[in-house]
Amino acid sequence: MRKLITNIPVIITALLMIAAVTSCEDYLTVAPENDLIKEKFWTKREDVYSALGATYNALREASLQSLIFGEVRADLVKFTGGSFADYAKIGASNISPTNSKVNWKAYYAAINLANTLMYYDDEVFAKDQTFTKDMMDAVEAEALFIRSLSYFYLIRLWKDVPLVLEASISDTTDLYKPKSPENVVIQQIISDLLKAKELAYTTEYKGTAYFYGRANKYSITALLADVYLWSEQYQKSYDACDEIINSGLYSLEDNETWFNIYYPGNSPKESIIEIQYNDALDNQENPLYYELIPVSGGMGCEMNAKNVSLILEKEDLRNFQGKGATWKYRGKDALGLVSRTSTERDGHWIIYRFADILLIKAEAAIELGKFDEANNLIRETLLRAGMPYEEVYDKELLRQEILDEKGREFMLEGKRWFDLLRAAKRNKFQKKQIIIDMILSGADIKQQAILKTKVYDTLSYYLPIAEHELIYNQNLVQNPYYDR
Repeated sequence: MRKLITNIPVIITALLMIAAVTSCEDYLTVAPENDLIKEKFWTKREDVYSALGATYNALREASLQSLIFGEVRADLVKFTGGSFADYAKIGASNISPTNSKVNWKAYYAAINLANTLMYYDDEVFAKDQTFTKDMMDAVEAEALFIRSLSYFYLIRLWKDVPLVLEASISDTTDLYKPKSPENVVIQQIISDLLKAKELAYTTEYKGTAYFYGRANKYSITALLADVYLWSEQYQKSYDACDEIINSGLYSLEDNETWFNIYYPGNSPKESIIEIQYNDALDNQENPLYYELIPVSGGMGCEMNAKNVSLILEKEDLRNFQGKGATWKYRGKDALGLVSRTSTERDGHWIIYRFADILLIKAEAAIELGKFDEANNLIRETLLRAGMPYEEVYDKELLRQEILDEKGREFMLEGKRWFDLLRAAKRNKFQKKQIIIDMILSGADIKQQAILKTKVYDTLSYYLPIAEHELIYNQNLVQNPYYDR
C-alpha cells in the first residue's frame, strides 16, 4: 500500500484534487472532467491499483478529523485552542454551521473515488487480460469498505446525509442529492459490506503490510459487526465477531509485547486494519504529529485528568507509568521511557484491532442477556492491562462496565464519543441522560444554564450541515436543531 500511495501518477493526483475541492466549491457540486477520467486512463491494471491507492489516500485525509470528532464532544480529551480552536468550540457545545471544521468533504472525497473506481474497473478488466476477475473482485471489496467506512462516520456525525452511489463522471450526474435518512444509509452500508465479504481476499497477504493496511474479509467483517452494534442488531453483531474470533488469525498481544500495537504498529497478533504511515517516505507522516500530538513539545490536546482518573487506575498498563494516552503516539515502549524521534511521526490510524472485536462482542452479549460471556470478554482486556476484574451481573452495571473498559482500552483512539452516543441512543434514546450529564458536567455554571434548554433535543448530538453546503445544494435541509 505504501508503494501504491507514494507512486500515484499525476492523473490520480488530479483526480484527488477534483474529488476534494476546497474553498467555496464542494465535491457534491463539481463533476470531474470526462476526458481526464476516462480517455487518458483506465486502460491497464496498474491504473486500477493507482486509483485504489488514491482512494486509500483520500481516506487517510480524513484520519485527523476522524480522531478528533471521535473525542472532542466526549469526556476524556480536551482540545486547547490555537489551530484547534474551532474544534474546541465544538467540544464546548458552541456549534455553528459556519464553523470551518463542520465539514464532510474528506469523507465524500473518499466516497467519490471509491465510486469512480468501481465504475471503471470493469473496463480495465475487459482491456487487460492480466487484470483477473479475482483481482477486480478484491478491488471492488476494498472500494466498498472505504465507501462504507466513510458513510459510517457520516451517519454517526451528521445522522441523515446524502447517499451518493454513482461516480461524478459527467455533466448528467446528479450533484444535488438530498439527505437520506440514517436507517436507509445503514441498510446500504450493510448491503455493501455483505457483498464485499464475498468478493474480498482473506489471507492472501498474511505477514505483509498489505494484510494490515488493506481491507480483506476480516476487516470488512469487523466494520459490519460495528455497524450491526450501532443499529441494535445484536445477534448479527455477535455472530460477526465470532467469525473473526473463530478464524484463529487474531489474538490479543500479551502483557510483554502489547505496545507493538502502537510501535511499530501492524501487530502480527492484534491488528485487523490500520491506515499506514511511513516517515521515511515523502508526505507520509500522520498529520496528528504536526500540532495535535507532536513527538516533543506542546500539544493541541490534553487529557481530562479528572475524568480519566475515574475510570483508569494508576497501576493500569494503559496509563503508561503516568504518561497517559498521548504516549500511544509519542512513545516506543509500554513503560513510558523511550520517546519516538523527530523522524518517527508515523503512528498508524488504527481502525480495528482484536480488542475491538472482543469488546464489540461483549457489548452485544450484554444486550442479548449473555452476562457470563460478557464478563469473560471484558476480563480479557483488563487482564492484559494487568488489572483484576470483578464479575457484574446487573445489566445496567454491565453496560457501564463496558463503556468504562472501552474508554480505557481505546483512549485517544477516536472512539469515545461514538461509544457514548451509541449507548445513549439505544432504544430510541432511552439513555440520553448519558450525554446530557456529560455535556452539562463539562460546562461552567453560566453555560450550564444555557445548555439545559438545549441538550434534551437529541438532534443536538449531531453536527449541522455546513452553511456553504446549503448554499450550493438547495436540496439539502439543515438539521432542525440548528435552525432554531
